[in-house]
Amino acid sequence: MAATKYGKHVKTLKFKEYEQGGLRQECIMDGKYLGIDAHIKYGVFWTGGKIGKNPDKPHVHDFDQVMLFAGSDMDDIGELGAEVELCLGESLETHMITTTTAVAIPRGMPHFPATVNFLYRRFFYYEISIAPVYRETVYKTNKKPGPVVGWRADTRKYLMPLSFSRKGAWHYGPLNRDDGGGYISFVVTKERAGFDFVMLYESMKKAPYRIGPDPDNPHTHPTTQVMCFLGTDPNDPTDLGAEFDICLGKEQERHVFNKSTAVVTPPFLAHWPGGLLKLKKPIIMADIHPFGNDA
Repeated sequence: MAATKYGKHVKTLKFKEYEQGGLRQECIMDGKYLGIDAHIKYGVFWTGGKIGKNPDKPHVHDFDQVMLFAGSDMDDIGELGAEVELCLGESLETHMITTTTAVAIPRGMPHFPATVNFLYRRFFYYEISIAPVYRETVYKTNKKPGPVVGWRADTRKYLMPLSFSRKGAWHYGPLNRDDGGGYISFVVTKERAGFDFVMLYESMKKAPYRIGPDPDNPHTHPTTQVMCFLGTDPNDPTDLGAEFDICLGKEQERHVFNKSTAVVTPPFLAHWPGGLLKLKKPIIMADIHPFGNDA
């Protein structure tokens, strides 16, 4: 983004090609890049196979983490288009994921191995670590992954299949009757996993579409947020497929972009008005509050 007062908060996402299992296109945003104590990995799974640096072993972190496996079909956003096998906990309880699902990982909890057993549609993967630098330690155990567990398993509470609601006109109330044509869901981890993390996950399919209950005025939050505006073409995740604008600061400095972009708003930085100006393809807004949202 151009050198403006608030341009440092608007970050065009850069993807690299990787050969780490089926995860082929990936963007890494570490704490230095974001300017906060969080690390975000985002990418696209192209094929099935084992996941991770040490694909046959569980590992642990000394920080909290949230993973999101998200479908790419914007007409059926809850369908993953794949089957992912994931082990959680000291007993390596095996879970199967076939829908758009978030997984909360409290610090110190063993997780993985994980495998994409089959894939018939490329899907998106998010990994948000509450630390500026990603690190993992292999968890030493003699246990092997067990059979697939059911609802009453000890670690089942950490899996959060997303339930999507239609976000129609009047969703924001009388000051904003815009309808972006999409669906919205929420990821909240505090009660399930003991750490405060919130994510709003919304699809947008129509423009123009303004954001917020008071679309002509800015607002603030007491906590940091990272708003990721993401294209939904799994063959080219850099292309937003739309034109979006957002204003930052009390000056309402306007920024316009058409590439997949993250906007970081520190506590009490005014943001909005803004929204979709033009749209060729549906987009996703992943509004990440890594330290919770007390607004």
